[in-house]
Amino acid sequence: MTTDYDVIVVGAGAAGLAATQTLVSAGLSVICIEASDRVGGRTHTDTSIFGVPFDMGAHWLHAEHANALKAPGLALGLDLYPAPDNGMTYGLDDDAVLWDEVDEIQAAITKAAQVDHETEERTGKPTDQSLADILVDKSPWSFTAAMTFALSLARDLPNTSLRDMAAWEGGDDWFCREGFGHLIARTATGLPIELSTPVTDIEAKADGIRVTTATGKTSAQAVIVTASVGVLAEDVIRFDPPLDAERRAAFELITMGDYNHAGLLFQPGTLPVSSDTWLTYQLEPDDRGIACGGGFLCNVSGTGLTSFESSGSFSRDLQDMGPESAIEHALETLTGFFGTSIRQNFIKGHATAWRKEPYVRGSYAGANPGGYTARTVLRRPHTKRIHFAGEATHKSQQCSVSGAHLEGIRAAKDVLLLHFRFQG
Repeated sequence: MTTDYDVIVVGAGAAGLAATQTLVSAGLSVICIEASDRVGGRTHTDTSIFGVPFDMGAHWLHAEHANALKAPGLALGLDLYPAPDNGMTYGLDDDAVLWDEVDEIQAAITKAAQVDHETEERTGKPTDQSLADILVDKSPWSFTAAMTFALSLARDLPNTSLRDMAAWEGGDDWFCREGFGHLIARTATGLPIELSTPVTDIEAKADGIRVTTATGKTSAQAVIVTASVGVLAEDVIRFDPPLDAERRAAFELITMGDYNHAGLLFQPGTLPVSSDTWLTYQLEPDDRGIACGGGFLCNVSGTGLTSFESSGSFSRDLQDMGPESAIEHALETLTGFFGTSIRQNFIKGHATAWRKEPYVRGSYAGANPGGYTARTVLRRPHTKRIHFAGEATHKSQQCSVSGAHLEGIRAAKDVLLLHFRFQG
C-alpha cells in the first residue's frame, strides 16, 4: 500500500530519538510520535523548579567506557566530567568497612551467576537466584552493602535477578553539568517529531502498518515502538494482531521498578560536603525486609542542590504518600546527619513519582529472579513490521539511557535491513 512514511517511531525518549536519527541519516521518511509534550522520556532536565539543572529522571552516565552518550555530549560542547570520588558514609570512621563488603558482594554475584549458568548448561533447566539469596549477614552494614546493588536496579533484594545483575556492564560514572536530560534533548534537534500525540492502536497488515493516535491515523512500512514495559504491559497501546503469549509472559518477568528523586535546594555551603558527594548511611530492613531509606547525591555539580535517591518498595511507598512526605523524609534524614540548623538554609524541595507518569508507569525495567532471558523475548519483532527497542531490551546496559540509545540504533538497523535492504 501507499504509506505516509517509510517508518514510524513511537516514543521520543533515548531509544526513539536514536532510532529516528539513524533512519533519517539513511535517507528514509520518518516521523517520531511522542505522547507527552516534550522529548527525552525518562531523561529530563528541569531548570524551572530550582533555577539550576535538576534531572527528574536519569542523571548518571554509567559505564563511561561503553556509554554511547558520552561522545555525543562532548561533541555538543556540554560539560561532561567524571563523577568525583567524594564518598561519605555516616556512622563509619572508616568507610572501607562498607565498600570492602560491597566488593565481596560483587564477587559473590559473579560467582553465583556462573554457578547458575553451569547448572543450567548441565541440566537444561533455567536457574537463577535473587540478590537476597546470597546475602550474608556478616556485619551491621551487610544489608546496606547489598542495597547499593538493588538501588541501581530500582528493586528490592528478593526481586532482583542475580543473572541480570551479573550481566550489567559496570564501570566509572560521569555527569553532565547541564543535566543528562538536557543532553538527550539536544540530540533531538532537527528531528521530525510530533509531541502530545498518544498512540492508541498499531495494526500490522501484509503491506504495511497503520498507527492510530489521538489526532488521527498514519501509515508506514514499519514501526519501531519504544514505549516502556510499563506502558506495553498495561495495554495502553493495542496491537493487531495481539501480542503473543511469550511476550505477555515476559512482561511478568521484566517489570518496571521504582527509583525516584527528592530534590532539596539549600543555600550554597549549607552542607559541609564537596560537589557531587555520595552520602551513604546505615539501612535496616523493616518487617517486610524492605530498606526504608536510600542515598544522597549532595551538592550536585556545586549548585547547592541535593538529591535523595530511593528505590524499590520504599520509593513506591513515598510516591503513594505524596511529594511532601518524600521531601520531609529526605530533609529529616539529613538533619539527623548535619543538625537541625540546615533547615534554616533550606529553600525548597521537589519529589518525582515516575510510577504515576501515565506515559511511563515506573522508572526502568529490571528482571525478577528467573527472568533474565526475557529481555531477548522483548526485543523480538511482533510480525515483521512491528519492532521494539528500549532499555528493557538491552542485555548488558539494561536500566540505562545508553542501553536505550543503543537499542534504538539496533532496531533502526534491523528495519533498514529487513524492509529496505540497507546494509550501511
